[in-house]
Amino acid sequence: MSFADFEAFYRHLQDDLPQNSPETRRRYASLLVRWFFPNRRLDSLLALIWQAYGDDQLLLDLIRATVLEIEPVVARFVSEVIQPLSPGEGFDTVVARDFVTAVYGAYKKNSYDRLLVTTRNLGFIERRDNGWAVAAVPTPTDALLILLHARLAPTPRIVRLSDLLAEPFWRYLGLRQPDEVRAILHDAHAAGLLARYSTVDQLEQVTTRFTLNEYFGRALRLRSLSS
Repeated sequence: MSFADFEAFYRHLQDDLPQNSPETRRRYASLLVRWFFPNRRLDSLLALIWQAYGDDQLLLDLIRATVLEIEPVVARFVSEVIQPLSPGEGFDTVVARDFVTAVYGAYKKNSYDRLLVTTRNLGFIERRDNGWAVAAVPTPTDALLILLHARLAPTPRIVRLSDLLAEPFWRYLGLRQPDEVRAILHDAHAAGLLARYSTVDQLEQVTTRFTLNEYFGRALRLRSLSS
C-alpha cells in the first residue's frame, strides 16, 4: 500500500523477498503477481479488500479462491479429490501421486510436492502425527458476500441462486454444499447486507443492495453485524 506505482512494487518483490537466489526471488515475484495482481495494478481486488478490512482471515479466504481460479490443476485436485472427503478424514498421499500421474501422463515429483504444499497452505489439508488429513476450512461468510458482489453484482441487481452456484468460487472458498451458500445469503439478507432473498416462479434469487465499491468502501461484513 506504500508504493506509488506497480513497477516499483514489482522491483521491490524481486529485490527483497527472503530467498537467497535472485532467480528464485524473480520466480516467486512472478507467481505473486500472477495470483494477486493479474492486471499489474496496485488496486487489485485483494489489495483493496486488505486496505478496507485489514483482516488476515478474510484475506486468506479470498486468496484461497483467487489462487484456485488461476491454478486449474490445483483447483481440480481440491474439487475432485479433497472436497468429497469429510473434514478430519485421513488423506492418503498416494491419491495425490496418482492425480499428478493422470494429469501429466507421468509422475513428476516437483508437481506432486507443489500440489501438496499449495493445498496445505490454502488450508484444505493438514499434517498430523500419523500423516495427512482433510482440514476444516472456517466458514468464509464475508468472502462469499464480497465475491458475490465482485463477480456477479458490482452494481445492485438480481442474481439467481442457480447462477451463483454455477460459479466455482464458492467451492474454492471452502464451502461444500449449496445449503451452506443459502444459509449465508439468508443471514446477509436478515442483517441488511442484501436487499432481498426470495423465491420467484420457483427460482431462488437475491437482490443486492450495494455497489461493490460501497460494500468494501464501508468495510461491510456480516460477522460484525451479527455479533
